[in-house]
Amino acid sequence: MVFSKNVLLTVIGGVGYNETADHMESKTISTVYGNVSVLFFSISEGNEIAFISRHQGKNHVPPHKINFLSLIEAAKQIKAPVLSVNSVGIMRNIPLISNKAKLSSFPDSQTEDLIVTPDRFFDFPFFIPEDFIDMTKNRIGTFYDEQTVHTDMTDPYCSHLRNLICSIFDEKEISYSKGIYLCTQGPRFETKAEIQMYAHFADVVGMTGVPEVVLAKEAGLCYASVCVISNPASGLGQNMLTADEVKESVKKTQKKVFEIISDLAISLKNQKTDFKCFCKKATLNGKL
Repeated sequence: MVFSKNVLLTVIGGVGYNETADHMESKTISTVYGNVSVLFFSISEGNEIAFISRHQGKNHVPPHKINFLSLIEAAKQIKAPVLSVNSVGIMRNIPLISNKAKLSSFPDSQTEDLIVTPDRFFDFPFFIPEDFIDMTKNRIGTFYDEQTVHTDMTDPYCSHLRNLICSIFDEKEISYSKGIYLCTQGPRFETKAEIQMYAHFADVVGMTGVPEVVLAKEAGLCYASVCVISNPASGLGQNMLTADEVKESVKKTQKKVFEIISDLAISLKNQKTDFKCFCKKATLNGKL
């Protein structure tokens, strides 16, 4: 597909990204893995942001049945850096990064000493993955099904894109955390025993980050994620887990997320130098 405008950023999102807004233009991108509906939003003359709903269609596609191959192939055709927006549960205490924010909830605390905990996550809902652990099963996790191609995953999330996102959080005085994302199969929530085990290895848990990040790396895309912490993981909160918690958290943070997306697109528009990352070379010399 030939795009009439310059797409600065592709956003792949979950809940809240599957409805066509009046100010967005809907197009269908054809891939060998299936058609993908994409929304295009104009942010300035000749520049757009592309939005891809992870759960394509009116019926919400469950996480274990998402056609990740088609989504990433569509993003590859768009040829823009990719920001993934994910909802996650917090599994353990995580150091808080807050260089400028005035935290009225903790006036006597030093910001560098603050910790995001399962019972206090609602004050600081954003999390940026630096690495991941894959606990999914029966998902197609590669474009290379008929040949052996080893993909370098030393730095699975684009370092340059992550740095830009962190700069935006700092400038907007938004507190956030960083760490390891663990992906489970879904659609069920995890058991208490599973969370106790997973918490030894990762900070947050979700159902949609993998194999999306792997396929993006295979496709040579600069890809990073911003996660919304929507709930304490199983056994760490006062109540049973529900989908309503996730929806409510996404709704509360959606305006802020769209501001981050817009600022990131503008940063990419003003980019003066090439990305200093190895995302495009992840499969270099990987074929046997």
